[in-house]
Amino acid sequence: MDRIKLTKDIKDILNILNANGKGYIVGGYVRDYLLGLIPKDCDFCTDIDYSKLKDIFKDYSPKEIGKAFGIIQIVYKGKSYEIAKLRRDVTFTSFRNIAEVEFINDIYEDLKRRDFTVNAIAYNGSNLIYLSQVEIDDIKNRVLRFVGNGKKRIEEDPLRILRGIRIAGEKKLLILEETKQEIEECKNEIKRVSIERVQDEFFKMLKGENSSNSFKSLYDLGVFEELFPKTYKNIKLNEILEDLDKIDSLFLLEESLVLKLVVIFNKSKDELNYLKLDNKSKKSILNIIENLEKIKNICSKYEIKKMIMTIGLEDFKNILKIENLRDDISLIKEKFNEIIMNNEPIFLKELVISGKDILNLGIKDGKKIKELLEKSLDIVLKNPELNQKNYLLKLIEEEKIWSEEYL
Repeated sequence: MDRIKLTKDIKDILNILNANGKGYIVGGYVRDYLLGLIPKDCDFCTDIDYSKLKDIFKDYSPKEIGKAFGIIQIVYKGKSYEIAKLRRDVTFTSFRNIAEVEFINDIYEDLKRRDFTVNAIAYNGSNLIYLSQVEIDDIKNRVLRFVGNGKKRIEEDPLRILRGIRIAGEKKLLILEETKQEIEECKNEIKRVSIERVQDEFFKMLKGENSSNSFKSLYDLGVFEELFPKTYKNIKLNEILEDLDKIDSLFLLEESLVLKLVVIFNKSKDELNYLKLDNKSKKSILNIIENLEKIKNICSKYEIKKMIMTIGLEDFKNILKIENLRDDISLIKEKFNEIIMNNEPIFLKELVISGKDILNLGIKDGKKIKELLEKSLDIVLKNPELNQKNYLLKLIEEEKIWSEEYL
């Protein structure tokens, strides 16, 4: 277990650090490798002074991303890596954010400040470094445990509650009973964390692998209730978990966030305001929630097109995805696919005539022109083959556009 396979680039960076001081790979890369998973990001720590560190990597676009914490980011062969100075957390704000750190040269002291035992293992290129056998045993047994006193770790930074739940869910780790108890007893501390940090971790959880595992722990440990009390009362846990699993199996993780937020907040959309969503995403999610049930009452291609006109194509597609999780909507999907495959007109911009064409007929009233375009589109929605310029203009010119034939 003492050898970790490194890519050439990672090995190069580690060698540079060790040639100028002491360098270590820490955190998720080591954890995931030891758990038998494919590591994604790789972070380093070192005893090299911050200013010297920037000079050593001056050819690799060093960027300060946390000078107070001794962190720089470099770009090595097109990929970004973070390198942090070994440190000890000294003081915290009233909101439990780290306020002051002390830079040190002892890797063991640095590991003591880490959140979970599975994250408190370093690698220097030759050997694993850890505080005690507990870290290695927890990796072998795939369990999640706080480093040292769990309550103290949470008091230092309550976001560790969410991070631990996410890591346990993603990596399929068992949360120890004592760790669960520590989380339950301190769950109200999560309210001290800014919504931006909470949202970032919550969204990572939903976009990560095995999101249903994470959400179940979030719910069972009472943390979800602390964050979203109204939603907590309205959801049916088993249905949510089933939906999350289906979304993960059917769609790419990066495109699943909107679907999962709709599924979770469907019965209590007001609490979406608690999240700092961008306007486009928030509008889309609310649009989907408000129109979700309506799809059950449509059956014709004309009704499908009218709904798409009202809510937009992308939101309609997402409604289909969500509704398909629980109900058989194969007939609606079949008709929708026909509309798309046949390029049947849905929006005014797809009409072969424009306001200018009607104006050329001698009709000057703007309001009437708009009504005539909308009526023409309605005819075409029912009969796509009638989307012909001469035909529609003739109907307008002869005032047959209002005929009962097209009502």
